[in-house]
Amino acid sequence: MNEAIIEPAVPDTSLTAPQAEDESPFWLHSRMDIVAVLRDIIRTRTLSNVNFGSGSEALLTPLLAVDTEAEELLFDCSGSETINRGVLQARKLLFYCLHDKIKVRFTTKLARVVQWQNRDAFAVRLPESMLRLQRRELYRVPAPISRPIRCVIPVQKDDRTHHVETRLHDISQGGVALIVQPGDLQPEPGMSFPNCRIVLPDAGNAVVMLEIVHAREMTLLNDKTVLRIGCKFVRPSMAALALIQRQMMKLERELKAKQ
Repeated sequence: MNEAIIEPAVPDTSLTAPQAEDESPFWLHSRMDIVAVLRDIIRTRTLSNVNFGSGSEALLTPLLAVDTEAEELLFDCSGSETINRGVLQARKLLFYCLHDKIKVRFTTKLARVVQWQNRDAFAVRLPESMLRLQRRELYRVPAPISRPIRCVIPVQKDDRTHHVETRLHDISQGGVALIVQPGDLQPEPGMSFPNCRIVLPDAGNAVVMLEIVHAREMTLLNDKTVLRIGCKFVRPSMAALALIQRQMMKLERELKAKQ
């Protein structure tokens, strides 16, 4: 059991819908992705803050299990019967935690008491959406070398369109770093390339406009020299960002499994 912790109220609007434009790409709606995040929170024993009532009352508690058959999330009760009654009487629960330096927030409706490993626990319906917010400049996922992720860039040359194939060095919600063969591109900061196609093996094709931020030579382990080009996305679509985030989550899970 966990003791209740009273913390400042968290406004409902920050947890129920993507109010800020820059937050909207970070909302998850796929059941598979939401379950994967919840299970990782459970695996790492990250504590979650559960606000209820007026929002000024909160319970700091671990998530216990995801029951996919019942479509429910289980979390631990409080040691305080007053707090437990408050949770059961609340029409909406607001969950918040900081997991791997990423803010995770979601809402659920009514809780009920169930038995979990011979003790009382709360069960709520799995959330329909989840905010998973990270700072773009701090959150990059390396692309695997064994299974390269390709990015095809259309380049205008001699009144013709040439498609230059590159591979990703890393990927984020703000942009990508590309590995390019010398001579394939003549990159300069500020150059932009519309309709670039990032071929995401586990998510689909994300079509984006890339703007070059910097470029430098890089020597590989086989002593071969390539260009590493840092690019940012220019006005990416919501559909493209959703595909990119799904691929990033898949890569994250693979990296954690190896570790």
